[in-house]
Amino acid sequence: MDSIKTLWKFIKNARYLKGMMRKTVATVVSVENPHGDYHVIALKPAEGFSWNAGEHVMLRLPDHEAVRREYRIFSIASIRQEGILLFGTRTGKEASAFKKVLLSLKPGDPVSMQGAFGWFRIRDEHSPVVMFAGGVGITPVRALVKELAHSQARPIHIVYSSSDFYLFGDEIQNIVDNNPSMSLYKVSAREEVQERLAELAVQYGNKAYYYMSASPGVIDSVAKLLRSKEISGSRLIDDTMRGY
Repeated sequence: MDSIKTLWKFIKNARYLKGMMRKTVATVVSVENPHGDYHVIALKPAEGFSWNAGEHVMLRLPDHEAVRREYRIFSIASIRQEGILLFGTRTGKEASAFKKVLLSLKPGDPVSMQGAFGWFRIRDEHSPVVMFAGGVGITPVRALVKELAHSQARPIHIVYSSSDFYLFGDEIQNIVDNNPSMSLYKVSAREEVQERLAELAVQYGNKAYYYMSASPGVIDSVAKLLRSKEISGSRLIDDTMRGY
């Protein structure tokens, strides 16, 4: 059922996938480990490479035999003006073979890339925006927040849930503190997430777009809640790739 739903989203959002087959080579700038099993990877894109906030890329490591035929899709956490491609990821208790190689790369090492593509993007310049991020799902949300950092034409709310560490949390808080149209709610319990999102759904209804970036189960739960508040499916935008 999940694969059918994902396929339907691809078909429905085909216009957002036109960059999927573009191939380039990026180089590693840095690989950092800010907390626990959280990692932040920065790549320098090829000259002329462009992307929209919230899009994804497909990464390959063909120079490494153990994972030469593998690929992973990652959500981009940065915007073009920053000049780098930024990714946030977690390894869990045991990193996959692909992530072990990726996280061992040194500055200057090449990474093959396809994209950018994806529909987790800002839709217009006037609708209220409600963003929900669960854990490392903050990765593409960080890009949207950066994109909207100076926008004061509409209310922008970020509900950020985490049980242990708020990746990019201080940076996002600083952006919110400097934009009176933005609000940030850091929560940890499921009940807090549901309560806050229910309040926002009642407040804005179908005037807002609702962005959801988290694990599949959490996204399904949040989408169910929003639909129970009569939010139309056309106003729900989720990070189906979930590449973190």
